[in-house]
Amino acid sequence: MKYKVLCTDGFSNTGLSELQKNKDLEVVFHPSLSHDELLNIIGQFDALIVRSASKVSSDVIEKGVKLKIIARAGVGTDNIDIKAATERGILVVNAPQGNTISTSELTFAMLMSLARNIPQASHAMADGKWEKKKFKGTEISRKTIGIIGLGRIGREVAKIAGNFDMKVLGFDPYLSKEQFESLKIVPSSVNDICCNADYITVHTPLTPETTNLITKKELDLMKPTSKIINCARGGIINEQDLADALRNKKIAGAALDVFTEEPLKINLFEGLENCILTPHLGASTKEAEEAVAVEAALVVSQYFSDGIGLNAINLAGCDQNTFKKFKPHIRLAEKMGTLAAQLSTGGFSKISFLSTQDMPRLLMLSVIKGSLNSVSSNPITIVNAESSALERGISISNEILKEKTEVENSIGIRLTSDNEVIEVWGHILGGNLLKISKCWDYRVDIDPEGTILFIHNEDKPGVIGKICTILGAASINIAEMQNVRHSKGDKALTIIGIDGDIDKTTLQTIASDPSITGVNIVRF
Repeated sequence: MKYKVLCTDGFSNTGLSELQKNKDLEVVFHPSLSHDELLNIIGQFDALIVRSASKVSSDVIEKGVKLKIIARAGVGTDNIDIKAATERGILVVNAPQGNTISTSELTFAMLMSLARNIPQASHAMADGKWEKKKFKGTEISRKTIGIIGLGRIGREVAKIAGNFDMKVLGFDPYLSKEQFESLKIVPSSVNDICCNADYITVHTPLTPETTNLITKKELDLMKPTSKIINCARGGIINEQDLADALRNKKIAGAALDVFTEEPLKINLFEGLENCILTPHLGASTKEAEEAVAVEAALVVSQYFSDGIGLNAINLAGCDQNTFKKFKPHIRLAEKMGTLAAQLSTGGFSKISFLSTQDMPRLLMLSVIKGSLNSVSSNPITIVNAESSALERGISISNEILKEKTEVENSIGIRLTSDNEVIEVWGHILGGNLLKISKCWDYRVDIDPEGTILFIHNEDKPGVIGKICTILGAASINIAEMQNVRHSKGDKALTIIGIDGDIDKTTLQTIASDPSITGVNIVRF
């Protein structure tokens, strides 16, 4: 089976070549698509890779009935409706590393242009004017820069600023004290930065929390000699408030590469000599366009090869080290959820993930995915697993047990309903082999593959023979079988892996025997 990948928005040839290395992918490239054109064709694709031009809105996601992953060849994902994608179980990923250098270099180019009035002087020279005194600048050495948002780009800007002997103030609620110290950045609040910095630059994503992060209130705190830069996302700085501050000389200058509406239609900054504007050039270098394309291509390719969703925006804990270390456990967790749900008589109201040590959240999500896919008509992924469970009124718990299990790194699942509790445990054998080690109160040894019958029977002679005779009469081949006694000794669990499937009549014949107390069929 080949997965179809749609690439648009001028996705680079280098990225396309990287995707085409994966023989499981059929790659389709449209350099640009109107919104209507995208709507018309998106239904046939399993993956979509865009840059900033395409708006992947809820209607696109609704039409993309086969979509499993949406990738942004760049950092910002505000052109993608992440909420709609999450509800549909579609993974949204980005390429956060590829444009780090290009955007941080542009930020510093903006800072230097503000410091030395380079664009204004160039325009004057082009008009035949020699205005040396008018464009006297300032040195940036020993000045203070305030960086709001210390992700990859913010940290790179801090590194460059340090090389220019600038004092660096920084705001990022997710950085520890030790990280600030290692980066040689003074931890500061947004207000402290506004009051003390000579240059302020923002490097946060655009979220409800960062929209209008800088408004008149913050601009009024700034020194009249201060200058502000935005090469991150339009809307972080309130544009009307900034235009007013520049026009009224409340601050000395601004440089903007991004805007609330792009392309820019209403230019609030027209005629302002103390403002530098560029048309979203942050990632517009040959090197960055190729780097983000390759990064996005690798993420998509790896997703379809290994099920790994790196750089996920709508799924926490999707880092490569976690996937690499726990990949077999992630597969096992989903299988255990599938098993437990099919052993249940239905109507479970609680899913509990069990372990004896702290395990990645991805394992719990995989358990939920496996459990719900057995009872849901809509596809469940690890992206929408938790929300889908809560919508169904199913509570979720992550329990770390004090007692040790027989096998290290064993994990368990417990499904609870009004009339039963199903508990299943499993572990990884030999680094990659999935094993189920416990079902209900029985110690078992099951490979979770194919079709398996779980038969509760009386522990007495002749029962297993009858079961095998019924299967043989129906021309059903037994692939493997085990019989496990209960600790009380009067009942047992017979587990039979079969080739192919089994019809209802044969199941009913087995279940009708007086020595049989229950039959479950599990399909992996």
